[in-house]
Amino acid sequence: MRFVRGVAVPAAQSTSRNLCLALVALGAGVRLALALGTDTYFDEAYYWQWARNLAWGYYDHPPLIAWLIAAVDIRPAALLCGAGTVAAVWGLARDVHGSAEAAWRAAALWSVVPVAILAGVWATPDSPLLLFWTLALWALWRERWVLAGLASGLALLSKYPAVLLAVAFLATAVRLRRLPAGAWVTALLGVLLFLPVVLWNANREWVGFAFQLRHGLGGTGGLESFAEFLGGQLALGGPVLLPLAGVYALRGPREQFLLRAAAVLPLLFFGYAALRTRGEANWPAAAYVAACVGVAGMRPVWFRAAAFSGLAVVLAVGSHLLFPLLRFERDVPLARTHGWATLSTLAEPARLFPDAEAKEIAIVYAPSYQLASQAARHAGVFVDTAGGGRKSQYDLWPEPVVAPGQDALWYSEGPEPPEELVQRFTAVEGPVELPAEFRGRRVHTFLVWRLRGAR
Repeated sequence: MRFVRGVAVPAAQSTSRNLCLALVALGAGVRLALALGTDTYFDEAYYWQWARNLAWGYYDHPPLIAWLIAAVDIRPAALLCGAGTVAAVWGLARDVHGSAEAAWRAAALWSVVPVAILAGVWATPDSPLLLFWTLALWALWRERWVLAGLASGLALLSKYPAVLLAVAFLATAVRLRRLPAGAWVTALLGVLLFLPVVLWNANREWVGFAFQLRHGLGGTGGLESFAEFLGGQLALGGPVLLPLAGVYALRGPREQFLLRAAAVLPLLFFGYAALRTRGEANWPAAAYVAACVGVAGMRPVWFRAAAFSGLAVVLAVGSHLLFPLLRFERDVPLARTHGWATLSTLAEPARLFPDAEAKEIAIVYAPSYQLASQAARHAGVFVDTAGGGRKSQYDLWPEPVVAPGQDALWYSEGPEPPEELVQRFTAVEGPVELPAEFRGRRVHTFLVWRLRGAR
């Protein structure tokens, strides 16, 4: 036996807690290192643009991530949400299993799930979704109906798929043939908090809801896109945690049906969506909250297998993003997380076009919302999209006014300025190459054109 703060604890139990504490600390260290060691991710720059134009809704998602960024900035928003989710997973697992040891196992496992690391570093709608999904699940488990309603409403303000938690609760009520009266309080509060988003959509021809339906269920899918989805889950959920989530959902304790449903429904829904369209691997991220809590109650060997396999993925990808040793022909993770600070040069066009007449640039155009947002973030310039790319919030905002005679820039990673944009100016110069490097390797080659004299 070992004694901890005067209480007799079995040696194996104490060792297990030490391992869990080490994993929690390691996960926190990885999140902090990635937050400090990478550039603003292009989706983060897009949400930062939202934060400069606060509203009750946006083309792509509900507004909570924008509000958080406006309050505390980009990376602090993700780090705070990530730390809060670890604490909430601990509390949920303690109440589910009635054991502090199981709570530490769940928190440790969540700390090294790859998708949890991503949401705890890069500020996306997943960051608050995972926090408030966990808090809502915890409150529902404890039948704290007011807290469940507030947390559910905030989850819906984070991301539309939060509605799947309500489906999991209803499935549980049907299974147990019991619907507590307090659940109506939860539903009412959740709906009231989400109502402004509904009204925002209603005043804009339901653009947010329509986009998500097209994005999630439209397009071209099939077995190939489903295989990509499955591979994404093995990477972002963890190669061991994913199958264990299935085992827990099918064979977990009957009294934990709510958690089992919360683990399997996002995977089933987005797995079905993958048969319809090519989606994103992070979409069912919330499933792994309940999966971690469920695995924490299994044999310790499964907890260790899930934790160390997830940690291996986190360390492999994290070390590559900070100290890349391997070279890939198309290194998407490295390109998305580095080299964007080079765009500050767009604020100084004389460095790019030294022979041109010195004139202030009115606006910078780009072919996508990601590139436009990065230019706004790093160069502090007015931006807009052009060229018929995927619609975004830029299509809802008023088009910036370019006065006659003013100059503009177009930048991309390949495409030339579209003809409809060129026709609005008297002359076009370029392209000028703007390279971006990270640790001695080229991660971007931006091409910049100068559009002279707006008509």
